[in-house]
Amino acid sequence: MASRVKIIGLGQKFIRTQLVTIKEFSERQIEAIAKETERVIQREIITRSDKREGATGKLANSFFAFPITDGWGVGDIDFLNQNAKYWYWQNFGVAQTGRTTPPNSRGAFNTGNPAPVEGGGNSRWNQSSTGQFMIRPTKAIEAKNYIQATINQVNQIVASVVSRIRL
Repeated sequence: MASRVKIIGLGQKFIRTQLVTIKEFSERQIEAIAKETERVIQREIITRSDKREGATGKLANSFFAFPITDGWGVGDIDFLNQNAKYWYWQNFGVAQTGRTTPPNSRGAFNTGNPAPVEGGGNSRWNQSSTGQFMIRPTKAIEAKNYIQATINQVNQIVASVVSRIRL
């Protein structure tokens, strides 16, 4: 013979409290997932980009977690287009205009010498209309695919955060 247990007396206040608790808990998890994704994409950008002396980290730091209408996002396109205009080209290997090689550029080197230096040197290109040298790129920028590399890790990120943040 089957037994039944009936719970009574909890009422609507209990249900509302439970719904609020579940909502707050899930919001905490979603925020943590976004912030962990931010760390992963920043690490991907740093490891997939060429290491050079004087790198600023501007591109990596331009990817950040932020609240959106229904949760959290990582990588505000408007912010990236304004503050790290080369993000699209670096990630996909093509400019948003469809161009695959950078445009010609006039400028000068900070050491005054455009010749390659053994060991790479630390001569930096400074673009200016009055520069004495013209650079005419012929090689396309290689796609770094850091966004796809991060997307490939999302399941691991979610599992890690969910196991870490519990009720």
